[in-house]
Amino acid sequence: MRRNRWVSAATLLLVCGCTTAWRPEGDSGWSPARRAEELGVLAQRAGVDLEGEETSPPRTLDLPTALALAADGNRRIAMSRRDLAAAAEEVSLVRGQLLPTTIGTGRYTWYTDALRNRVALPTGIGAGPNSAIVIRDKDFGTVNGTIALPIDLSGELRHALDAAQAGYRGERARVWATTLDQQLAVTRAYFDLLEAQRLREVTEQNVALYREQLANAESRYQNGQLTKNQLLVVQVALQSGEEERQQRALAIARARYALNDAVGLEVNAPTEPADVTRPLSVPATEDALRVAYAENPLLHALVEEQQRLEETTRSIERGWLPRVTAGGAIDYSSSQLLEPSEFGSGFVGFTWNLDTDGRRAAQVAQARIAAERNRLDIERQLRDLEALVRTTQQAAAERLAALAIAEQAVGQAEENLRIRRQQFDAGRASSEDVLDAQALVSNQRALRASALYQAHVRLAELHSLMGRDLAGSSREGTP
Repeated sequence: MRRNRWVSAATLLLVCGCTTAWRPEGDSGWSPARRAEELGVLAQRAGVDLEGEETSPPRTLDLPTALALAADGNRRIAMSRRDLAAAAEEVSLVRGQLLPTTIGTGRYTWYTDALRNRVALPTGIGAGPNSAIVIRDKDFGTVNGTIALPIDLSGELRHALDAAQAGYRGERARVWATTLDQQLAVTRAYFDLLEAQRLREVTEQNVALYREQLANAESRYQNGQLTKNQLLVVQVALQSGEEERQQRALAIARARYALNDAVGLEVNAPTEPADVTRPLSVPATEDALRVAYAENPLLHALVEEQQRLEETTRSIERGWLPRVTAGGAIDYSSSQLLEPSEFGSGFVGFTWNLDTDGRRAAQVAQARIAAERNRLDIERQLRDLEALVRTTQQAAAERLAALAIAEQAVGQAEENLRIRRQQFDAGRASSEDVLDAQALVSNQRALRASALYQAHVRLAELHSLMGRDLAGSSREGTP
């Protein structure tokens, strides 16, 4: 009975295990608790609080510091570096085809009986006419070692290695392109956050003035010096200002989330950007184009891709020729039936794929088509690069001009508001006049803030097109 119980338990465990293995979803050996634990570990590495609580203190960042944090904390940059490491291993994989291949095998075999062969021997020789000769022992071991070296007479492997190395250089250029793209994302989020904060300050100034204007309007309305319509205009302006302040708060939150994500900080970290007021210097279009053609990483990646495709085509074409291999081997057997039990050998051979199925010809045609398409892609990239450099340079210059105009216009609008408020206090201007003057001031202040920060962003975009390190540019005084 005890034996039957053990058999029943083992059968039940086997059935349960098979049931889990045969279910489409399975469980892969991870329980819900294990999955939650794994997610928690990754969330901690990602800077995400699964409880939704804010624990980090406020931190003020300047742009160089933010870019330095992004170099190590940005996930997209880290992923591109992993791709580069994979490309390096691909080169090692192709290079290995040029090196000797060494294979060792061993086996020890047990048989139920030795293998014999009955031989009829002449009388007086051996044991008699029904003698048996052992031709295989009951148990014995064998060991074999073989080394083979490909002889690349056709150059197929050499061209394949050149293609892999060009692919690595292209991936390295794409890593730099990704780095510049993420540096630009940091710069955009940084100045978007600054712009949103300055616009919120403008809105808060408007709300404060609207409240002051509403108090004056209500006092004058009660004294009969103001109509109901004029009072309603001020009330609506205040309500609109309150709603605009909520919109500014949402814009600040979005920009802060984007900045934290780009630099690798906690998503909800209360990051504060340091303001910038330094002047900008925009390079001339001709200089920007010259540097962009020489340093743009996307253009470099396409050029390296062109070489990779051409070398791949040559490698496939050389595959028409025989592949020659030379090497040697050593064999050992513990059986004593044959002598010697250990011996070596050498060999030279070839394999020749005559492509009677036409697959290699199709591969060559595909590789040539890909190379020609990449040439067209390079031409398109050159045209796009010139257009982007020219428009971005002009956009940066336009933003600087708008900044200079807004600086002057802010002073004029503030003087106009001061005059309108004096006129309103003296009864020579309506509340609409004051609100219009205040709207003019707000508009010019917003234009000034937007022009300043957008000029920094446009210049960063231009430097990114030129292939310049934005971290180095920000330390030198221009982002």
